Amino acid sequence: MKKNYLRYHFIAIAILFFVFFVIANFSNHLATPTKYTIDKTTPIYLSHRYLVDDSKKLQIDQFSNNIDRFIEQPFSEIDWNFAPRNYWLLIELDNRSQQAEKIVAHFDNPMVDHLSVYHLSNDNTILTAKKLGDLEPDLTLFQYSVPHIRLTIAAQSKQKLLLKIDTTGISKTPVNLYGEAEFQDLTRSQAAIWGIFVGVLIMAALYNLVLFFGIKDRVYLIYIGYIISAIILMGCVLGFGFYLWPLQWQLFFQKHVVMSNYAIALFTLAFCTMFLRYHKEKCWRYKVSKYLMSLMFVLGISCLFVPENIAAPIFFCVLSLLYIVCIIMIYNKLRSGFRWAKFYVISWVPLIIGAAIQPLELTGVLPYNFIFRHAFLIAILCEVVLMAMALADRVRYQRERALYHATHTQQTKLLNSAMLKQAYMALEQQQRQNTLCLIKIRYFHSLDTLLSPSKSIDLLVNVAHALELQLVGERQFTYLDSTLDTSSKLADLGTGVFACISTKSQTAEELSQCLTKVIKGLPKHYQLEGLNLQLEYAVGISFPDAIDNFEASLQRGYVTLKEAKDTASRISNSQQQTDQIMDIDLAAKLQNAINTDQLALYHQPQLDLATNRVIGSEVLLRWPIEQYQQINIEQLIQLAERTGLINELTLWVLDKACQDIAALNKLGYSEHCVSVNLSAKNISIAQLAEKVENVLLKHNVPAKQLKFELTETALINNQHQMQALITQLHKLGVVVVLDDFGTGYASLTYLLHYTFASIKIDRSFISNLEENASNKVVVKTAIDMAHNLGITVTAEGVEDKHTHDLLNAMGANFSQGYYYAKPLPFGSFTDWLSKKA
Repeated sequence: MKKNYLRYHFIAIAILFFVFFVIANFSNHLATPTKYTIDKTTPIYLSHRYLVDDSKKLQIDQFSNNIDRFIEQPFSEIDWNFAPRNYWLLIELDNRSQQAEKIVAHFDNPMVDHLSVYHLSNDNTILTAKKLGDLEPDLTLFQYSVPHIRLTIAAQSKQKLLLKIDTTGISKTPVNLYGEAEFQDLTRSQAAIWGIFVGVLIMAALYNLVLFFGIKDRVYLIYIGYIISAIILMGCVLGFGFYLWPLQWQLFFQKHVVMSNYAIALFTLAFCTMFLRYHKEKCWRYKVSKYLMSLMFVLGISCLFVPENIAAPIFFCVLSLLYIVCIIMIYNKLRSGFRWAKFYVISWVPLIIGAAIQPLELTGVLPYNFIFRHAFLIAILCEVVLMAMALADRVRYQRERALYHATHTQQTKLLNSAMLKQAYMALEQQQRQNTLCLIKIRYFHSLDTLLSPSKSIDLLVNVAHALELQLVGERQFTYLDSTLDTSSKLADLGTGVFACISTKSQTAEELSQCLTKVIKGLPKHYQLEGLNLQLEYAVGISFPDAIDNFEASLQRGYVTLKEAKDTASRISNSQQQTDQIMDIDLAAKLQNAINTDQLALYHQPQLDLATNRVIGSEVLLRWPIEQYQQINIEQLIQLAERTGLINELTLWVLDKACQDIAALNKLGYSEHCVSVNLSAKNISIAQLAEKVENVLLKHNVPAKQLKFELTETALINNQHQMQALITQLHKLGVVVVLDDFGTGYASLTYLLHYTFASIKIDRSFISNLEENASNKVVVKTAIDMAHNLGITVTAEGVEDKHTHDLLNAMGANFSQGYYYAKPLPFGSFTDWLSKKA
């Protein structure tokens, strides 16, 4: 994986160098036009003079009288600024060749308002005159975007070129004289770089528009706003905007060019704020950013009414604030380790350089040439590309972060069950041993109620760290995320349960010894505000089966973990289990068995101790299909409770029991009562008493022949609802029995608060009644107390005649147990009844 990664990186770097080579070679050809002006290519000699007219009153007819006021210096010495003034530029041309020379005068400022160009003879006679500028009407788009005139200089002659610059904005207007071929090279180079700039930016805008529709992140719209602002601004400064928009639009943009500057500055700050996610933090930096954006918005709108020569200096002051705020925000994120900000930081380098070159060139600090003239455009182009890379890096980081959160827990930063499943399935595909081991902090639920969320997380992190250190030295435990840079052998399943996978073929005893060594290295104490909490651990080992999957293995692991609490070593493994694991697949089969009547009710008789007459039976659930006959019924009931099938199952049992009662009545056993067990979960059955009544009516069964047996656990929760239910059943005539009497801590209390007709003494008191004197006292006391309350007593678990006789002597009313009969299918039970009679 790493070799492929490095190989692809090498290819990407090679492509990058190739692209830079192409750009450098292309730029070399584009950057040469200003080297080939006529003073370098023809025998025409030039001299330069200029005059700054602060009064703005000098006219062309006054030129001859003011020629002495002109300063004979290169135009680069002119004090260009935003003050309201006119600039007169004079170029004296001395053609010393033997032939006339055709030249093109290029005035490199498409934003100039009024540019008057006069071609004069040596004696100052006007030969031609031309009006240029963005406020002059009836010019071609080419004259607007590339202000120029063509003129011919006669052989062996001296002529003059006089310019009057009258503008409220950028006044600096570089003047270059070219031959026709060189001017064509210039326009070709300009068109090429303009086309590249506009093409790249439009493609970037469209691409990010697609990303916005896909990701719905506003930062992409802000980025597009920045791109459009950059196109508008550079279209004004360099002139190519005349080819992008309607003429009136472009003239509006040029008139209010400072507003475009504010727009690009505002989008720059907005992008910086949202890209670095300060809008999520709402800190003071975010507030400063918002205030500065509001200020720039207001000042930008004011540019519609404020002259450019006033608005521009204000903008440069605001620009300084922009740089300061952005640098503070970037520095803060870099210091906090904001890993995907690197491309964005780099993108500021060309912008700062380009933004510095432009004013330096406009003010004459740097010499005018083609590359400096387009420096800011190139800087924006580089910045846009780097910002696109930064956005791509941001998407990549967010994808990695989403993947990290999908595969790691928020508390311990460990791998979660999804990664555990992935590692387990990978081992299955490789046909390698994969024994799942679960390690739990015992009593974590109780500890969690004592600890604050932060303390609870701290406890989990400490235990997880110690557990990882222990597993590092055990080579048999596999890395669950071996494809990542940071590997881990441990997964966090929540609620204080951790998991790892052993790939070593070994016995359960050997693996248990290894895990015993592991948990010995875990912390045994946790200090909490002066309290020294004792920590204990349990381990569940789930060995794979022939036909297995991750969910079944994990379920088996939880079952073994639960059983580990009852072992001395606190370690249990699935090979010690004899019962079938309860899982969702079995629950689905149970539901199907309910719907298709595959289940059965077995009857265990209940006898009147005084007469030995059968007075009723308790129905017990069975699944008679061979593959499910060995399933523990109590566990099956628990599975039904966990999966929400218990109510469906209870209603089936109720219907089947009433059906059996009806059958017994037809056989002449009209006094026979049938007892049905109710679960604590059954209280959630809507209108249960009404449903019981409907079933009784359906089968035409008297209510007195139906008994409901309730255990104490069914009474603990929702006591008020249960009391209401018992009262409703009592009104129907249904007998309600308190089952397993004596095993709970509040059995006596329930006798006082609920209208029970009978109690059933638990088999734990009956099974060794003859030998256990204490049990005799308890049973006798319970019988006497029940009788004093008008309640009958049933004893279950009678297995011999001595117990039968003893209960009869104590005064118990009824009994049931293997002494009389085991639970029997209904057909066998009726046969037994007929023989008993």
